[in-house]
Amino acid sequence: MSKLFSNIPKKGRYIFKVEQYQCNLRKMLRFSFLVNTMLSAADYHSSERGYGTDYLNSCGKTWVLSRLAVEMARIPSRHEVIAVETWVEKVHPLFTNRNFRISVDATGEVLGWGRSVWAMIDTTTRHPVNLLEFKDGAIQEFIVLPDSSEYIEVPITKPVRIQINTEETSLVREVNTYFSDVDFNGHINSMRYLDHILDLFTLSWHKENNIQRLDIAYVAEGRPEVPLLILQSPAKNMYPNVIPCQEATTSATSAATATAATSIAPATTDYNFKILQQLPENQHQTEACRLRLRTIPL
Repeated sequence: MSKLFSNIPKKGRYIFKVEQYQCNLRKMLRFSFLVNTMLSAADYHSSERGYGTDYLNSCGKTWVLSRLAVEMARIPSRHEVIAVETWVEKVHPLFTNRNFRISVDATGEVLGWGRSVWAMIDTTTRHPVNLLEFKDGAIQEFIVLPDSSEYIEVPITKPVRIQINTEETSLVREVNTYFSDVDFNGHINSMRYLDHILDLFTLSWHKENNIQRLDIAYVAEGRPEVPLLILQSPAKNMYPNVIPCQEATTSATSAATATAATSIAPATTDYNFKILQQLPENQHQTEACRLRLRTIPL
């Protein structure tokens, strides 16, 4: 590792207070603000290690989020102080994997986890940059390897491939985009997609359900001042697998456990969405992102 960064830990930890304006009607942190704290932590972490957005922009480069998975055991509430830890798990030529752990700062209670995939692109050509060639691949110095004291096992699955059968989807809303939708890169802010999706659900629904997991995959950069076409496929009810996996458990015991679990475990529901934009210059529909919400009733 270069002398400039030799004293910096590979893993970063950043503190955020849940402010009142960031909360929903249940006095819980809105999910888009939750994810924004994670993205801010990623920016702080990369900036401290010579890969921040300001530096990349000066080189004609920038980071773009490709995929993200967030799974929460509990959503933080108003005035809680949370810690977001983040680190680089792997580096490939055209993308890098970054992980997150969200906890209560004072107690260490783990609230949730995140996995993400990022690409670096040239801001002029919009083509990906080879991470192993940029700055001679120095980003590899910050990978937290399994034998490191900073290593943390992430207990959630990687971002899933969101399979959507186009024939099953239906248009549920067309949303105009404005100044408030656009980020510093000049395209639709990644979390504005999530806000627009959550606006599809009624206030009464939000009072009775929590988001357990979010998966989002970005396909193309969203264009400002072009309406978003939100398509939804049929919701699917899912049940968590709570059956203990033990060799000593008999078949009869397993069956009884499964029956009991099914009767008491609340059903989760998966909602799958696809967001398109119809570009004015050619009237073609371009896919911007796919998003899956797994929700659980209170």
